[in-house]
Amino acid sequence: MLPLSDLLIWSFAGVLFGSLISWIPGFHIYNIIALLVAVFGVGELMPVQAFPFFAVGAIVAYAYVSAISSVYFSVADESAVFLLFPTQRYLLLGRGHEAVLLYLIGAVAGTIILVLGLLFVFPKVLPPIYQATSPYITYFLVAIVLFMFMSEWPKEGDRGKTVKERLWLAWRQILGGIFVFFLSGILGFIIMNTNILPTTSAYTRLTPMFIGFFGMSWVVLNILSNPPMLPQKPEDKIESSIYNTLKASFGGAFGGTIAAVYPIITGGMGALVAGHMTSQRGDDAFIISQGVNRVIYYVGAFSLLFLPNLRLTRGAGAWLVSSLYTPKSHSEYIAAVGVILLASGISFLFTYGLSKIIARSFNVMHIKKISYFVAAVLVVISYLLTDWMGVVVLFVSTAIGLMAAAFNTRRSYCLGGLILPVLVSMTGHTGAFIHLLGLG
Repeated sequence: MLPLSDLLIWSFAGVLFGSLISWIPGFHIYNIIALLVAVFGVGELMPVQAFPFFAVGAIVAYAYVSAISSVYFSVADESAVFLLFPTQRYLLLGRGHEAVLLYLIGAVAGTIILVLGLLFVFPKVLPPIYQATSPYITYFLVAIVLFMFMSEWPKEGDRGKTVKERLWLAWRQILGGIFVFFLSGILGFIIMNTNILPTTSAYTRLTPMFIGFFGMSWVVLNILSNPPMLPQKPEDKIESSIYNTLKASFGGAFGGTIAAVYPIITGGMGALVAGHMTSQRGDDAFIISQGVNRVIYYVGAFSLLFLPNLRLTRGAGAWLVSSLYTPKSHSEYIAAVGVILLASGISFLFTYGLSKIIARSFNVMHIKKISYFVAAVLVVISYLLTDWMGVVVLFVSTAIGLMAAAFNTRRSYCLGGLILPVLVSMTGHTGAFIHLLGLG
């Protein structure tokens, strides 16, 4: 294990790195870390034993600071798509800073729950539960996908002039979601089961697809819609209650834990299930629960790489780090818990301060100009990670992400790009599906 001084230096470097890039709309910490490794390499840039702690610091910072882009710039990754609409309402009322404060309350609650779980619960409880339930992950996935479709309710069915028109208006959103899910699934299946992307991009081949689904499509929408930059109130004031905070914390922790432990199930899917199970009500409770959910989903999933008696690899960040170095000792596990606490404190202060600055100068820094810059950077990232074919995949997945917006359906249906090929593989039908698509 690294000396304590080196561990603290590299952890702090991770927090600083994550804080500086995570507030920029469209940037995801996994993409940037992958780019860092691809361009500079880890063995030369930093000791390989330091890489997991650098990543912990960066991921904690992302879980906190990305609230800025979700609230002020309406751009988020998959796990925050459900967060967008309540925060947009706050932004339109000039209460963007209040939405960030509510999120931070949830993030702090999520950190406390996660640290207590890592120290006293997960090492004893998680291994037997995971071993008992992991054989049924295929059924879990199918059930969650069906629940996603079933939880949609036919809308606008009273607006048409004729029966056919009313029927179409009622069901177009649901049908649009199903269409987006399967279109995304086919794209994901092609990427996973063909050589259209370079074999050297093994750990980043899905990156352009997800940038298009959840990053670039939001950036393009910001450019096209040119939203008004309304004055924001920087006051430290929130409207919520202790009851709402506790209830939201429970729901967020439940959804985040499901997503962190089980593969393929993402933070957005976990939040959807937990939100319905705990009957979430109110924008304040919803935003708080998302803060809890995202911290446990991102940081908790990555922390499982350190868990001595389980050592699960969950998420793109964990896969990237484990390809270079996997923590082996109990002392590294305890050190990681300490880094989570340290990084959370720094990230909280950074997010709070940055939110105050942006709230005061919100109508100065126009989102349309930022979006042009971010769009160019996302194309460059895709090219550096996966060559020109990655840029083609980026454009295709961006178009699918925009379809979700056009149908006014959930952006999370784009997760079909991951779920469908995995379900096909789990059920042993990959060969038949390749034949069906005419790929072999």
